[in-house]
Amino acid sequence: MTLTRAELEAKARDDLARLRSPEGWLQAGLPRFARLFGRDAAISALQLLPEDPSIAAATIRALAVRQGRVFDRRREEEPGKIAHEVPVRTEDLIRLELRKWFRWGFPYYGSIDATAWWVRLVDRYVDRTGDDALLDEVRPNLRRAGDWMAGCARIGVHDFVAYQRRNRAGLEHQGWRDSDLGTVPIVPPVALVEVQGYYAEAADALVRLGVDVVAAAHPDAAAFEAAFWMEDQGTYALAVGGDGAVVDIVTSNAGHLLGTPIVSLERAHAVADRIFGDDLWSPVGIRTHSSADPYFDPDSYHRGSIWPHDNWVIHQGLVTIGRHDDARRVRTAVL
Repeated sequence: MTLTRAELEAKARDDLARLRSPEGWLQAGLPRFARLFGRDAAISALQLLPEDPSIAAATIRALAVRQGRVFDRRREEEPGKIAHEVPVRTEDLIRLELRKWFRWGFPYYGSIDATAWWVRLVDRYVDRTGDDALLDEVRPNLRRAGDWMAGCARIGVHDFVAYQRRNRAGLEHQGWRDSDLGTVPIVPPVALVEVQGYYAEAADALVRLGVDVVAAAHPDAAAFEAAFWMEDQGTYALAVGGDGAVVDIVTSNAGHLLGTPIVSLERAHAVADRIFGDDLWSPVGIRTHSSADPYFDPDSYHRGSIWPHDNWVIHQGLVTIGRHDDARRVRTAVL
C-alpha cells in the first residue's frame, strides 16, 4: 500500500513520540537502542529544532548531567567529554547488549565528535530561542567541554583533533562511521576530516556563547588544507593517520565541512560539486563511500550504504553555502 504524504508525516510524528524519553530527549531506536546516544540525540534535536525546541533543551540538559567527570580508561571517560552511549533501563541493556557491558561498561564515552555536536546544539538552540536561563545553567559544562576540546582531544599528528581508543575492547573508530571502517587500514590516532570542521565550528560557538576558550580549541585551517586537500579529486581526504599517512579516499564525510569555518567558500563549492559525482551520488541519496574505492561495499554498514542523517548534514551545508537546488536534490532523493 502506498501512503500519502499526510499519512507518512503522521506516522513519522507518531514514531518520534514513541522515541521521546520521559526527560524529553529522543532515544536512538526501539527496541534495541532505547537509550541516550550523545551524537545521535544532538543531531536529532538539531533536525527538530524548528519544529520543537523543547527536544533540544531536554537533550542539552541530559548530556550536560552525564558529562565526563573523571579519567576512566575502561569507559573512555574524560573530564568535559560528552557521552557516546548511556543506558536508560538497565534490564533492557543487559538483555540486548550484555557484550558491551563486559567490554567497556556504561556510560561509555568513546566518541570524538559528541562533544562538538553538543556545543553546536547549545549554540543553535540559544540563537533560536534566546533561552539565556538554560545557557547560564550549562555554562560550566560548556567551559569543561571547551577545556576538553583544547586539551584531551588534541593527540594527533599536526595537532589535528584525533582519537585513539583507551580501552582495547572499546570502539576502534570513534567518529560517526564507527562500525566497519576498521576494514580500511588507518594507523591511530585517527584525525577524521569532518571532525576538524565540527571542532572549528564548536570553537567559534563557544566564543559566541561567551565562554573563554584557548586558541588550541580551533584546528589550524592552513595545516588542514595542506594535509587533507586532494587536488586530483577536488575534495578532502577521509583522514590522516597517526603515522602522517593521508587516507586519500573520497567519502561523504567531506560534505560535513560545508558551511563550517575551516573551509573557504571556494573549497566548499568544490566539495559540493564532487559529492554529485557518479561514485557518490545515487538516485536515493549520497553514498558514505566512493563506489570507485576498493574498500567500497554497498551492503556494508559504513562503507557504501546511504544514511539519511549523513545526507541531512550535507543538505544543511548546501543550504548554508547557497546551493538550494542541490539541497533539494538530496532531500528529494532521500525522501
